[in-house]
Amino acid sequence: MIIFCLKISHATAETNRDDALVPIITTSELVVGKNRFAFGLIKSGKFLENANVTLHLYAMDGQQAQHAGDATASYQPIEFSEPSQTVHRHADGTQHVHGTSTDSDVRGFYVAQISFGRSGLWGIELVARPRNASAETLRFTVTVLETSTTPALGSPAPRSQNLIAADVKDLRQIDTSARPDPSLHQVRIADAIAQKKPQVIVFATPQFCTSRMCGPVVDIVRTLLPTYRKKVAFTHQEIWRDFANKEPFPTVKEWQLSTEPWIFIVDRQAIVRAKFEGLVTVRELETALKQTLAGEPIR
Repeated sequence: MIIFCLKISHATAETNRDDALVPIITTSELVVGKNRFAFGLIKSGKFLENANVTLHLYAMDGQQAQHAGDATASYQPIEFSEPSQTVHRHADGTQHVHGTSTDSDVRGFYVAQISFGRSGLWGIELVARPRNASAETLRFTVTVLETSTTPALGSPAPRSQNLIAADVKDLRQIDTSARPDPSLHQVRIADAIAQKKPQVIVFATPQFCTSRMCGPVVDIVRTLLPTYRKKVAFTHQEIWRDFANKEPFPTVKEWQLSTEPWIFIVDRQAIVRAKFEGLVTVRELETALKQTLAGEPIR
């Protein structure tokens, strides 16, 4: 009998052993149908890299668990070549410095494509096989929604009147990056929609972090600027208007985001074609952007 006793919700699992394998799930929104499921793995206090990982899915019915499918998770190194250094603060107030990708706390993560046939509680059995080590298994449950709370794929993007560089005296009022990039604060989302311009919108707070799976998401988006800035409107929306009082910017509320970071790709018709919660690689992002610009389905 398969027993699932641990529920994970965008957080680190608690275990009784210091050396136990621990997942950090960065995908909090799971819906009926296909999902991009991203997570990190920690072993003995360090991120586990390049393991072979398999996910076994179980539909839960009370105490009964019915096997409903399997998926393979691939390890995705964070490709980032531009040197930078950022300081963010965790929820407990501690500061954390990220330098380049080579000395960052997070150098990669795992991604799997998983599908759920119905809403409700599901069990996931994760089997990780590290190089030159024995396989480890952990089990947890997740809640699957009938529909998205954030803008759904195929739905119209909110016509937000986000603040831009021209609205503020200091760009740091709307961007907590160590070196805010003015090119990410030039266009209102609503104006880009009116202009029928494709968009890449990144919701992130570089200075303030809510989980250990922090990464240079805004900088990853910036790597696409040289190639696509003439075709696409790029926007960075900061999360907190007032971090101390946990007051988000109105645009964050409009998009109904309860976690960060998020990246949305919107096409010329203002339809959401792709979205990524948590860490994302340049390859994933650029592939989805190319398919959107070409009018192709996102695969």
